[in-house]
Amino acid sequence: MRAVLFFLSVVITPSVRSWPFYAPSIPVDYVPHVCKDETGQINYYNITSVGHEFCGQPYGERNSFGLAFKAMLENNQTWSTLCVDDADNDGRSNGEELGDPSCSWVPCDETNTNCDKLTAVSHPGIPEYSETVGTSAEYVGVCLQSFMCQGYPLYECKHCYVKKAI
Repeated sequence: MRAVLFFLSVVITPSVRSWPFYAPSIPVDYVPHVCKDETGQINYYNITSVGHEFCGQPYGERNSFGLAFKAMLENNQTWSTLCVDDADNDGRSNGEELGDPSCSWVPCDETNTNCDKLTAVSHPGIPEYSETVGTSAEYVGVCLQSFMCQGYPLYECKHCYVKKAI
């Protein structure tokens, strides 16, 4: 039994925890997601698994930004290539959505230490539209059923969806 548990911990843990490895390749640590549910209620979330469709399953399906990011890596391209594209076809470039409209951000390395993370304004893998919420303009998407965390609704997904106080 111990051998089986050890094997599972070695095999499963890297696949479950692999996505943070890619975080230094994009200019943000999380993105805001403002969405309207089926009752019209506006919900505010911060999402850390930017390129994935399902919370808590980083090895699972990728959203449109995740697919574009994968292609960027496979083609040995850099953020500046992905930045100018609009992965979710909502009219804003990935760079605009991730707080880098000029596509000038570069990852940290030995020669670049001026690489602070930026502040995202919307999600590059979820199409959103502009809507006035209260007194401010927000980029709002639909709270999709696919945003589930191992069967739990968004508000119970503590590790990659953090509901923001209104």
